[in-house]
Amino acid sequence: MAQREPTIASILLELAEEYDDVVAEREIYERVLHRRPSRARDPFASIRVRLRLGANEVGWVRLGEGKLMPLRVALTGLRFRVAPGPHELATGLLLRTHLFPFVSLRQNDFILKDAAGTIIPYRLDSIDVIDDLFGPFTQPAIDVGDWMHREGMFDGDTILVTIEQTAPLTLRLQCDHAPLPRSADVMRQEQELLEGIAERVTTSRSLPISAADVVLAVYARAPWRTTYAGRPWQTLVQRDPRLRLINGMLLTDRIHTNLADIVEEQNSGTWEVHDAELLAAIEALQRQLLESRREAAAQELWNGIAPRASTARVVFDTRTGEAMVVQPDPIDALQDYSEQIEERLRKGEYDYDEWGLLDDEDGLFADIGIDDDDLPLFGNLREFIAERPELLAAARRLMAALSPEEIERLHHAESAEEIQHILAARFHRMLPDNPQLFATLVPYVASETILPDFNGGPPELEDIADDESALLDEGWDEDAEAWDEDSDDQPTPNDKALAISHGLMEDFYRFLLEQGKSEATAASRAGDLWIYADFLASYYAQTLAEGNYATLDECLFFFYPRRVANSSPRGARELCTSLKQFYAFLRTKYNIDDRFAREMWRRRDQVARVVDLYEQIDADSPQFERLFVRLFAPYTV
Repeated sequence: MAQREPTIASILLELAEEYDDVVAEREIYERVLHRRPSRARDPFASIRVRLRLGANEVGWVRLGEGKLMPLRVALTGLRFRVAPGPHELATGLLLRTHLFPFVSLRQNDFILKDAAGTIIPYRLDSIDVIDDLFGPFTQPAIDVGDWMHREGMFDGDTILVTIEQTAPLTLRLQCDHAPLPRSADVMRQEQELLEGIAERVTTSRSLPISAADVVLAVYARAPWRTTYAGRPWQTLVQRDPRLRLINGMLLTDRIHTNLADIVEEQNSGTWEVHDAELLAAIEALQRQLLESRREAAAQELWNGIAPRASTARVVFDTRTGEAMVVQPDPIDALQDYSEQIEERLRKGEYDYDEWGLLDDEDGLFADIGIDDDDLPLFGNLREFIAERPELLAAARRLMAALSPEEIERLHHAESAEEIQHILAARFHRMLPDNPQLFATLVPYVASETILPDFNGGPPELEDIADDESALLDEGWDEDAEAWDEDSDDQPTPNDKALAISHGLMEDFYRFLLEQGKSEATAASRAGDLWIYADFLASYYAQTLAEGNYATLDECLFFFYPRRVANSSPRGARELCTSLKQFYAFLRTKYNIDDRFAREMWRRRDQVARVVDLYEQIDADSPQFERLFVRLFAPYTV
């Protein structure tokens, strides 16, 4: 029987056993690709995503700055403190979240020892927690009541936990009856731990963020990793005014709004005040945007025409099974459309499906009482379905076929993998009798509209694409949403454009290294370019070499804030900087006019402001409609 091809996860786990110190992420990417070659458009993408969505599950800790450390190295000898609550001490049940992220909730085969090295028997259990807003729910726990009783633990006592080894994972528990030490060294440890957590949370491009991606990284770099004597990291976070701890496992800043906050705001009537202030801020920003666009037109960087290809939408005819693309007319972005927008709002002419927004009642799980946003697998479900309306009927049919037991399991699902198992099992049972559930997707093909170009025209694309010719002549890797070399399907112009852009990004990466930039900086700058490269290829079938002011304005002020899951004000500024440096590189190598990128870099604070304001718009607000279309004008006219 043929041996199965190793997965990315299995390779990463094996590589983690081969290193005993910090290593560059890119080195690991290349070693994975050496064992599992790929002709994907971005060959590193699958590896990067696998590490970003749970590096600890595949044996690694992401330290930041493009560096990795094997998880076993970071954990060996690591010490942390646990503070059981009164209910835990009374029942002998210790919440598993106290051990997180050092012990994964999925790991149930660890060993516990006491201070003398004697094995502590335990069993897996759970604790019922009562929440005033949501009612009772359960959290995983371990029953160590016999050990707690022998140690004579009372309220206020803590547990020092030391990880003796990782294979098998062995924890030594030491009961500490004494008050927590407050020496200068201990206070310094606490301060460094807290500041490290706060820095990572406040600079994250995506919130909330798992404590596994934050706390592990701070510990791994710390010189006191094996001697920590301060308070639990959870206690430090809960007492810090900058941070918020969610369910003992997720971290965010205090700006983040949870459901309880929303309910409180609804009851107190603060929406009206907040939205009025937000609308005033949007109007002020729109005046700045209009002035900047007019200045760019005066400099002949563009003629002010916004093609708006990203607002194209697929209209699906359920009777004929055909789909067509509705392309909006280009619009003059140098005009003030505030009055026209208000008139359309009064008439109720806006249709949010064209921007990838669906009303709440259109949620895929609405009929079974589950909010799409509550399920980790479907963070961007509404946008995905909105772009592919032909999937909605098939998806709802699948949901309607779920049994009460399956619905209950979905309600309590705690991971994307668990949701996938539930839905996949039902799907496979339905498929033989319902082949129509295989909905056909009709890709969007950019129109032949030629954009006004003030950049002197792109260089010869054949010259740029020399290094990519082999890629374009061969088939895509089977797992990379692409074409197969034995297939009759040929690469589309969109695929070719993205492949060429990928080659340019690799050239830029090598150039930065030659200029003395660190590997982490070079990888970050080149990686940022994927946003604009994907936008150009998907909507215009163009390469990065064909970028100009019109498409970059549309990308940064309409596409990026809404469609990039980890968009953030800081990320927006970094993206503008990366684009400026990239086009300066293209100017040197291919004599491309980079003035449009430099001008957009000067507008980086405006891009950041759009992202910031969009994050403040509440989808449940009565004024959502007005705030949305005003913020993203003129692309919403």
